[in-house]
Amino acid sequence: MAWLDGLRAVAVLLVVYAHLTRFVFTDLRAVTGEWLHAGTAGVMLFFLVSGYIIPASLERHGDLRAFWLSRARRLLPLYLAMIAVLVAAHPPANAWSTAVGHATMLPFLLGVPLVTPVFWTLSFEMAFYLLVTTLFTVRAQRSLLPPVILAVLGAATAPLVPLRLGEIPVAGAVLLAAGLAGVLSRRRWAEVTGGLLLGGLALGLLLFDMDPAHARDGLLIVAVMFTGSVIHRADHGSTSWQRATVVIAVVAAALLTVWLGELAALHAVTPRYVTRSVLTLLTFAGAFAAGMLLRHRRTPRWLARIGVLSYSVYLVHFVVLDLAAPILRSPVPDPLLAAGYLATVLGISWLTHRYIEVPAQRLGSHRPRPHRDLAPSRR
Repeated sequence: MAWLDGLRAVAVLLVVYAHLTRFVFTDLRAVTGEWLHAGTAGVMLFFLVSGYIIPASLERHGDLRAFWLSRARRLLPLYLAMIAVLVAAHPPANAWSTAVGHATMLPFLLGVPLVTPVFWTLSFEMAFYLLVTTLFTVRAQRSLLPPVILAVLGAATAPLVPLRLGEIPVAGAVLLAAGLAGVLSRRRWAEVTGGLLLGGLALGLLLFDMDPAHARDGLLIVAVMFTGSVIHRADHGSTSWQRATVVIAVVAAALLTVWLGELAALHAVTPRYVTRSVLTLLTFAGAFAAGMLLRHRRTPRWLARIGVLSYSVYLVHFVVLDLAAPILRSPVPDPLLAAGYLATVLGISWLTHRYIEVPAQRLGSHRPRPHRDLAPSRR
């Protein structure tokens, strides 16, 4: 599925562009930033890709334990390695709260200050996994309702001032551990109870402890991921494209409604900024659609390779940017600074992928036998 790697590459390059152009090619950023939120388009494209592939993988194997072990091997080693480096370089004020919050992979939703800003997306990814697990345990994984409900609820609650519970890392960790213990127990009653607990935790955090930076669109981010799942179902014939199109339209309309509502709150509803919101939506949606249309053609090797490294690039690039800020502000020509920065990021990312990601993914990578009670029905 090289086309998905190609989309991951496009997504991470958009994010890197958004962050790097704060230092170099600032004139270009001044122009493009008026018409496109490159960073937003990049992370939304990431979320669509995750939504497309993650639930399908879970349903194919029919085993929650295998799913969570796979996710842990995929995400945790590099995540923990980056935390260790960052904490060693900049010890947090509250080490205990930071450790517990980040251990859950939900720090952004638990009110815990992030050790690096890019971790915010991983909290939403984790919330999505929790909700997918809930649907799987109650045998509702094929429902088309989750993205619609989340989109409508997100648009309806966006104008409200969110109730913030504040820093609750210990409570979140306890609920997460209890829920995971249930769904991984192989006992049907415990699986359902644990699944409902995990879903309640995810929805509770999305509704009542959302960081102000995403107070309006938090639920919609998860709706976008579930939209990717609906597209996968339509693409593989388990639902019709007509129904999928309705879901896509509802989520897209909700996104635009919320984004325009943000502009209205800032008294910035101008033709240019409205156009920017529309173009941002069309960029990530169009990129995903183009990837699907061209998937039977050969994905450029360099693009697929960056996609393979995209998780490392995403976690590494901001740390390098922070460390290299004095150099990037120097009078060296922008093309040389950008080339040096990208070479450094890609080089470090190759090393972290080769020596951290790949070995971790190979651990226990034997194919598990599906659990009879959880295996999806076959037609």
